[in-house]
Amino acid sequence: MSSGIFYGVGVGPGDPGLLTLKAVQLLREARVVVAPRSAPGQDSLALAVARDHLPAACLILHLHFPMTKNESCLEEAWDDALAQVRAHLDAGEDVVFLTIGDPMLYSTCIYLLQRLKAGGYQVRVIAGVPSFCAAAAAAAFPLAAGEERIAVFPWKGDDSLSPSFLGSFDTVVLLKVASHLNGAVAALQQADMLEHSVLVSNCGRPDEEISSDLRDAVRRKEPLPYLSLILARRQKEI
Repeated sequence: MSSGIFYGVGVGPGDPGLLTLKAVQLLREARVVVAPRSAPGQDSLALAVARDHLPAACLILHLHFPMTKNESCLEEAWDDALAQVRAHLDAGEDVVFLTIGDPMLYSTCIYLLQRLKAGGYQVRVIAGVPSFCAAAAAAAFPLAAGEERIAVFPWKGDDSLSPSFLGSFDTVVLLKVASHLNGAVAALQQADMLEHSVLVSNCGRPDEEISSDLRDAVRRKEPLPYLSLILARRQKEI
């Protein structure tokens, strides 16, 4: 029996309306689906986006991928997920891995896909709308035009991305800013990009928030949703 195919499927940032037609077609035929979650018992946002298009009889694997930098903990989670996915692939079943945004951009799907590909399994990827593209559309925020340069970074809250470095780009996208907003705002201010920036949280969801006053967001001292990012430019107009 030939092995099944592993599909990494991007479901976009959270709005079911941003699912691609290709993704919907594959979801409707899915028999085994991986719904990643960061903690046991936690709901999978990717599954919530895709659920209405999945067959009632499909098997859903709720796999745990912890949000940690502990390498041994991560390896254990990936190895466990790999074993479960391989069991279905070896039985000739296709497996669909759901992921928020795009499967090839800061996605847990990458770690499984690379291991499966190295093991000789067939892998295919269905592109999804990245969060920062959806956020730019929601805020009517130009990302780049002509020969402008854009950079996308996960913000770590340290000085690894200096103001002078950030300022060398026309537009920067800072991901994962929820727990490091103060540092991000300070760096953007020093890079002369704060005046033309927006903070977008839960893009594409009913509780989506867009704010062009990042200083106010800092003053409020309210916890930001995990799905928060900043778009910033050196100048307002293109």
